[in-house]
Amino acid sequence: MIKIENLVGGYSNAPVLTGINLEIHRGEFFALLGPNGSGKTTLFKMITGQLPIQSGNVLLSDKEISSYSKIEKAKKVAVLTQEVQVSFDYTVEEIISLGRYPHQKGLLKSLSKDDQRIIEEMMDITKISHFRKTQFKKLSGGEKQRVLLAKALAQEPEVLLLDEPTNHLDIKHTFQLLDLLKERQKTKGLTIFSILHDLNVAALYADRFALLHNGTLKEVGDVELLRKAEQLQDVYQVKVNAQSHPTVPKPQLLMTPEYSKDIENISFKDSYEIKKNENVTHIQFSKPLRTMSNGAFGEGIQWFKHFYFTDNTEKHGISNDKQACIVPTENIMITENSQMMAVVGMEKGSYKILLFLDGHFSDGELINGFMALTEGKMHAVKCLDSNSLDTQLLAVTQQGRKITAQEIREFIYSAITKATGMKLRLEVG
Repeated sequence: MIKIENLVGGYSNAPVLTGINLEIHRGEFFALLGPNGSGKTTLFKMITGQLPIQSGNVLLSDKEISSYSKIEKAKKVAVLTQEVQVSFDYTVEEIISLGRYPHQKGLLKSLSKDDQRIIEEMMDITKISHFRKTQFKKLSGGEKQRVLLAKALAQEPEVLLLDEPTNHLDIKHTFQLLDLLKERQKTKGLTIFSILHDLNVAALYADRFALLHNGTLKEVGDVELLRKAEQLQDVYQVKVNAQSHPTVPKPQLLMTPEYSKDIENISFKDSYEIKKNENVTHIQFSKPLRTMSNGAFGEGIQWFKHFYFTDNTEKHGISNDKQACIVPTENIMITENSQMMAVVGMEKGSYKILLFLDGHFSDGELINGFMALTEGKMHAVKCLDSNSLDTQLLAVTQQGRKITAQEIREFIYSAITKATGMKLRLEVG
């Protein structure tokens, strides 16, 4: 649909872009990514004709885009920029009606019934019908953006070019706008080329991506491009971790701020406090730990700094949405060393285990650690002639050295057998 060949250009005699080759396919949602100053807006302006091309070509449907007349180009391409200002004092409805101008015939350009139908439809789908008679200048930035999108869609273009379309929008309206664009892509075959800054939003909506850096293309590809953490870190100069979205098959990126490196590290044994009474055992850490649990409280992967053993959380005023809780228990045994602590609770042949580690684990390593915890527990309960596989939780400080699966298995086995020995001694005594 749009083909860019060896494009060079920029401002005055200083090219910002050098040797850009890119093809946007008909009917796809294509996102242009890159940090500030990478050349995204320059490329956008060269495609739309706002900046001259020093060398190379921009083709639209296999034809030089500069060879189209303004009316011909307006029938095929609509543009939505970051600017939300309009020179004249138009109402919302009047601005949207301007989108029908390329399709009007005759010397006296007037709106047909079909034009009116399309204008109504665009106001309806962009949810701006209720202020159709409102002056554009009285709208908020987000409302203005939606009006200009309605105008662009009223052109019924084959291609929609967008420069940061969500720039003035909150989360709700960002998703509404992009959902609308995605729907037009699917139902009308609309080709979308958009500059986007939010990589996570881009991952959810775009089909293909181009990563621009210092005026050159680093890579063009599908959404897997956004799983390449090292490349993204190199381009954006921010520590990035890619993980999968829980409900759609797309990556999402987690950025780590610089200040997190300055958090004071203290020894493992100095990082927690254990408080016990006849009803509750409370373990409190100085900062939250990354946790994985199969229990009713704190299940999945989360962050917690408070951990409890008790027979009744509600009775003792423990809020389940803020703490990881393991319930109930009759006897507790705590085993510690310089880098690990296991809390084993026993009741009627079942074992509830919390394992705390002073180590740094990726999500994959956290899963492996949880499996090692399970293996150690299974080995121990098998040797003790029990078949209980009750609640367990693994918590890591995200600092310290790597802890191997074998170390975890051996420590858990030792903690369970030690706890069982204590229980037997109490029963005999």
